[in-house]
Amino acid sequence: MAEVTIRRASADDALIVAALHLQFARELGMPSETGYLDRFVDAWLAERPDRPTWIAESRGDHAGILETRRIRALPWPGRKDVSWLHVGGLFVAPGCRDRGVGRALTEAMIEWSRTTDVKWIRLNAPDDRAQEFYERLGFSSPGRSMEFDLRDPQ
Repeated sequence: MAEVTIRRASADDALIVAALHLQFARELGMPSETGYLDRFVDAWLAERPDRPTWIAESRGDHAGILETRRIRALPWPGRKDVSWLHVGGLFVAPGCRDRGVGRALTEAMIEWSRTTDVKWIRLNAPDDRAQEFYERLGFSSPGRSMEFDLRDPQ
């Protein structure tokens, strides 16, 4: 496996996040749109505290991105504050695939989650290959909806 560096995206990375997001959308067949990068940057920066995002770099390239949405539960008597993550997208640039980039991004997200009040991570696997990928990383699945449980077993 080639060296892969993962880091949490900061506000200074907004344009990189937008460009990787656009590359992901284009691969899915979405059309070009004038002003999209600026619109995305503004929206992502406004919501950044609840949009944990990780960027992968490999061989000097921006190799991939993992975007999430943090959902915070409202307070409840007798319960500590909790939140959960929904994975909105995992994208690895075509020239960087099969280097362990997706695995490294997902593992970084899981490790970060363990240091917070995040109690589970949910995602929708788009196909069998993705489902098998996430299962190998410890996600459970009653179908395409998958979960990684970080709660203490009782």
